[in-house]
Amino acid sequence: MATEPRTIRVFFERQLADLRESVPSALAAAVVSDDNCLTSDAVGVADALSPQTTQLRGLIASARTTASALGLDKTRCLILDGTAGVLIVRPVQTAKPRLIVLLLADPRDVTRALNGMHRLAAEIEARLTAAATPALAA
Repeated sequence: MATEPRTIRVFFERQLADLRESVPSALAAAVVSDDNCLTSDAVGVADALSPQTTQLRGLIASARTTASALGLDKTRCLILDGTAGVLIVRPVQTAKPRLIVLLLADPRDVTRALNGMHRLAAEIEARLTAAATPALAA
C-alpha cells in the first residue's frame, strides 16, 4: 500500500482541518484513496477508519448502482444517519479514485458538511487534475 506523495498529504491534511473547523459537530475527517491509503486531519482517525475502507467502497458502489437504476444520474454522496452520529462519504473523481469521509455528532450539521465536502472535492479534483496535466504532456 503506497502512501500519497507528501505534498498531496499536506494539502489533504490542511483541507480536512479546514472542513472540520467549518462543521461544529465534526468528529473525524479523512480522504481515502483507491488503494486504502488514508490521510486524516487528526491522529487516530486513520487507524479507526482503515478497516472500514473496503466496506465504504462497497456502499458507494451499491449507492451508484441504485442511483443509476432510479435515474438519479451520478452519485455525489452517501449519508448514513445513525442514533449516535452521521457518516457522510463523498467520492472524488481523479485519476486515482478517492473518498472524502466525514463523521458528525449532530445531524443538524449535514447541510453545512455537504457544502464543505462538495467544495473540498472540487478543490481536490482541480489540484490533482492540474498536477497530472503536465505529466501527461511530457
